[in-house]
Formats: sequence, C-alpha cells, structure tokens
Amino acid sequence: MPCNCTPNENPIPPTHEDFRWIHGPGREEKFASFIELTRDISAGITSCMQIIYARDLVSEMNQDSDPEPEAAPSIGKSDSANLYRLSLAAATLLRDRSDEHIACLNKLWND
Repeated sequence: MPCNCTPNENPIPPTHEDFRWIHGPGREEKFASFIELTRDISAGITSCMQIIYARDLVSEMNQDSDPEPEAAPSIGKSDSANLYRLSLAAATLLRDRSDEHIACLNKLWND
C-alpha cells in the first residue's frame, strides 16, 4: 500500500511565530513576558466583567419593564457565574505570579 505521507527529507520550515505584544529589543527585557501576561489576563478579566455586567443590566431592565417586551440576556445565570469564577481565577493567577516576582526581587536585594 503506498504511503501518502509527506517525506521529512526537505521539510519546509513553519512560518508561525508565537504572538508577542512587545517587539524589538524590549522583548528581551527581564519582565517582558510578565508584562504581556498581565496585559492578556487583565483584558480577559475586563471582557468577562463586561459580559456579566451587560447580562445583569438586561435582567434589571426586564424586572422594571412591562411583562411583554422582555429582552433576552446575552448569557444565562450559570454562564455568568462561570465567567465570574474564571475572572477570580485569572486575577488570582496574576496575583500569585506577581508575588513570585516580588519574592525574587526581595531576595535579590536582601542577599
């Protein structure tokens, strides 16, 4: 049976590069990866909290309106709770990583 596999004799190198917020020489700085992580996590937390807020706002408007023209919330209660828990976990991760960096810097300066 013939093999339809691509031979590895002359592989074409992939063009994909990992995404980075910091370009040029700044990407080699000591805390560049932490700064990028902070940016990504804070953007994720912001998105989650905006979705939760929009859902809560629609729910409040529905309570205050007439019974007929109720608007559907963007997400349900369980999805809202899951996004809230995700935001808490992300903020905790960021705090823990910050604590690690703080401990390293304190140890460096105290030794």
